[in-house]
Amino acid sequence: MKLAATCKDIKLMAPDDAMLSFFKSPFAAHETGSAVDIAYGDFGGVAHSPVDGVVVDIREFDTPTPFKDRDFKEYLTAIRCGEFIVKILHVKPDVEIGDSVRCGEEFGTFIKSGYFYFWNFSHLHVEVRMPDDYLRASNNMPLDIPVGAVSSSKDKDGVGVGGVFEFSGEVVFSDERYALIDCPDHSSGGDLNGYSANGYLLDGFIPADEHALHRFGLIGGGNNDLPFETFRSIGNSHMVQSSGVDLRVFDEKNHRLPVAGASFILFFGNPLIKLIPTRYGESLPQCGKVTIILCVR
Repeated sequence: MKLAATCKDIKLMAPDDAMLSFFKSPFAAHETGSAVDIAYGDFGGVAHSPVDGVVVDIREFDTPTPFKDRDFKEYLTAIRCGEFIVKILHVKPDVEIGDSVRCGEEFGTFIKSGYFYFWNFSHLHVEVRMPDDYLRASNNMPLDIPVGAVSSSKDKDGVGVGGVFEFSGEVVFSDERYALIDCPDHSSGGDLNGYSANGYLLDGFIPADEHALHRFGLIGGGNNDLPFETFRSIGNSHMVQSSGVDLRVFDEKNHRLPVAGASFILFFGNPLIKLIPTRYGESLPQCGKVTIILCVR
């Protein structure tokens, strides 16, 4: 298990093969940098506790969904850790109230609720909360993200002429939900690896064209100028309105690909970029080289 984030004296841990995102989700706690999504395994697979503690509450509830005749139950598990509560969503717990759990222990199975997009990985949504306030969606207890100064595997850190950030790599997986791109020139901010713009790791979904506008994060302890205009800073992270960033994706023949956007995620291991189709099942590249370009609009 490796450190995913801290808050107060609570350490949130994740398996060595996990992926992390602090800003890819539009839900309330991510808006304040107070939640981390820890992704690994698959839906129906085993989820491991990110902390030591005692289970003090389990809630089951229905989630909104546009699909009929589907049971999209969601579960909230509250684990008491010293003075605080660690809140976990998207896992059906196998434990009961009063049970003790240890970090790394199996405590439930991953579910896909109505909160999920079709392209989401299975993951735990994790927050640190006060004991009298862990049920509301909103949270303002920001996490400390273990990313320091970001180093790149190439001198120019993905920057081209005129402040354009370019990432080129090979398709290593593709299906109806998403394609994964392995770009060799990745960056590192300690134990966490990803792709960077001017010394800051990118974290979150960046749409192409007029697809749903969102925001994403820039994470790192560097002293470089921020590559995009930001609207909020939280510790070593900075939030960007994606409407100010142009994202374009090209295949190896330099044909522009019709995609909804790209999702940048943090990895303990080799990082990948996720390409999202405009709709479920729409065409994505099955193999070959892909180039992703970011620039200020």
